[in-house]
Amino acid sequence: MKQVQHIFGGSRYPPFEDHEEWELAQWLINNVNQRATDEFLNNHTFMKIVDRLPTSPEWRCELVYTNGDVKDIRHDQGDDEGHTIDGEEMELWVCNPVACIRELIGNPAFNGNIAYTPEKVYTDCHGTGRWYDEMWTGNWWWETQHCLPSGGTVAPVILVSDKTELSHFKGDKNAWPVYLSIRNLSKEVCCQPSCHTSILLGYLPVSKLKSFDCLFHYCMRRILQPLVDAGQNGVEMVCTDGQIRRVFPILAAYVGDHPEQCLIAYCAENQCPKCINTRFPPHDQTQTTCTLHTQATGQYPPEFIAQGLQPIFTPFWADLPHANIFTAITSDILHQLHQGIFKDHFKKWCMALMGKQDFDAQFHAMPEFSGLHHFKEGISKVKQWTGTDHKQVQHVFLAALVGAAPHLDVIKAGSSLLDFIYLAQYQSHMDCMLDALQQALDSFHVAKDIFTDLGCCEHFNMPKIHLLQHYVETIRSLGSLDGLNTETSEWLHINQRDYLVQRMRWLQCQEAIIWFSTYLAWHIGNMQTGLQPSDDCNGSDESDVPPQHTTTLLDYAMATRSTQTFLLGPSYHISQWPQFPRRSVQYLRQNHGAEHFPAMPARFDTTLTMFDDELQQCGGFHGLQITKVRMIFKLPLHLGNYQHPLAYVHWFKPLTHFDRNVGMFCTTYSTQHCLPNASIIPVHCLVQPCHLIPKFPSGDVNPHWIQGHIMMDADIFYLNRYIDFSIFDLYQNHF
Repeated sequence: MKQVQHIFGGSRYPPFEDHEEWELAQWLINNVNQRATDEFLNNHTFMKIVDRLPTSPEWRCELVYTNGDVKDIRHDQGDDEGHTIDGEEMELWVCNPVACIRELIGNPAFNGNIAYTPEKVYTDCHGTGRWYDEMWTGNWWWETQHCLPSGGTVAPVILVSDKTELSHFKGDKNAWPVYLSIRNLSKEVCCQPSCHTSILLGYLPVSKLKSFDCLFHYCMRRILQPLVDAGQNGVEMVCTDGQIRRVFPILAAYVGDHPEQCLIAYCAENQCPKCINTRFPPHDQTQTTCTLHTQATGQYPPEFIAQGLQPIFTPFWADLPHANIFTAITSDILHQLHQGIFKDHFKKWCMALMGKQDFDAQFHAMPEFSGLHHFKEGISKVKQWTGTDHKQVQHVFLAALVGAAPHLDVIKAGSSLLDFIYLAQYQSHMDCMLDALQQALDSFHVAKDIFTDLGCCEHFNMPKIHLLQHYVETIRSLGSLDGLNTETSEWLHINQRDYLVQRMRWLQCQEAIIWFSTYLAWHIGNMQTGLQPSDDCNGSDESDVPPQHTTTLLDYAMATRSTQTFLLGPSYHISQWPQFPRRSVQYLRQNHGAEHFPAMPARFDTTLTMFDDELQQCGGFHGLQITKVRMIFKLPLHLGNYQHPLAYVHWFKPLTHFDRNVGMFCTTYSTQHCLPNASIIPVHCLVQPCHLIPKFPSGDVNPHWIQGHIMMDADIFYLNRYIDFSIFDLYQNHF
């Protein structure tokens, strides 16, 4: 980028004349399709200007021929896969993965958000408990580092693939994009789409032929071929800090849904892609490769049938150095938990037990909460579900079971499963959290037999249920799962439209604009802070051996989370000057169209309120009590000068009764002399909102509750454990 600036006389926006022309080009590429751009201006001249920008690694198209038979696949420039055959011609669009890694690890915009060595983070100074967060805090990086020569730097390669439709109007237009990222980069930048830490590596051809499994592995082998030599011998790269390191790109994780995982692991979709089965040890990559080779030679080893392998004899991962594809296949929160266990199995079992009509009525009567989707029509009529919809249902699903489930084990199974889903989504884990994760899974297995006893399902021989046992080991190996989720790939290809040459041409223009925009943001930021980009790329580490760090959690948080905002205490925001102060109900009726205002019950939010500061230091809900906020106000100055606004609240009884069957605290309204127990307290005593859910009785839901009066008419409430992660975490820390 700097070279381009020097060529154009040091201009800040080369090859564009000024800031306005650069913004126009950026807007056209990012918001207007290629055809509309052609109509708007002389596209030939415009594209010549954009072509002067440096781009990410260039695309190339390779032709692949196949007649659909497993035996006959070859590359158009080599005969390493067989002889020339007559059949379908398909295009394989690829980038060089080593060049993509060079771009990511050398991007100065990521300086300060990148790691080159593994670390062990402990929760105390005695090293009694591990902390798992970024990939460099997991065991895989440590084990891989020992396999490299002295001074080598690991670049953990993350591959993501997800078949997608390119057009909603033509069903035959499909593509299979493959994305690449490296986990030297922190999750803080990897989880931000605007940082562009995932690079489109290639488009696999999509075929309906029976030999597609073989075609997939052949194309992936062609795409990843440069990683074989780079992983064995290393490649010198300039890193974000200006230092030159010998980088070894090694496949660490492959993110995909269950069918893709089985396709990668050469197993049937009713098998586990990570291990043979519950009675055998995990797959060993070397032994599996030997078994496939032995089967290919016609010797028919018994392991081939016992392990449920498929007749594909040249897997793409066979030659990748220091990689184990069976440990690289990650646990998938979206498809295994949200859309798998919860939606496809547990929710269906519960609805079969309780009936759709009763279940829908309870969701309709559910008390509202800020940010919570209110399913006014219930959930049985929803046809298309997203990951966000599943999370919304999980917030209140257990509340619909309590009091209406035919057996306590149904509630225990639901509570254990939701605990597992919530714990698996944590952004960081301690050893005690992983113990709680395993305990939740064990509790679910103990209680789940009630569904076979009640006739909801025949068996639990389901791969997605079996895959739950791999979550703890995956977190210990690769770090937390929030950075290894297929939800990431959903937004990566959300706007893919065209394919073939024009599509790749336009995509390269988009990448050029992205790279130049990133450079400008970095360059201008350095100028504003008085820094200049360093031209010295010849520096080296002081030691040939990368330091292996061990640190405490506090040191780790200060070193890796320096840009994170920590809340030191509760805060609130109240409008200083209300737009319509002191308005009567009659005024609201006449001027704001609120004809039915008195007919609807008022909504008064419930909050956790501080009543004992010292007791709250014990953690959890100690020192907290639930209140219903009826009014927030400020007194006139002649009545006193108060630092904070005041709140008029009604108290609930203290959280002393914990229902172990449900896993939540029970409470009821607190009264004094048959009247609500009310107080006026400073607003800063309100800690955070909470969600109370009624204990639904068995049978039909009270029609009066459905009309919105549930908070006034119900007697017993549960403090919703699953409304958000902050409340869930308080439950975890209470005991």
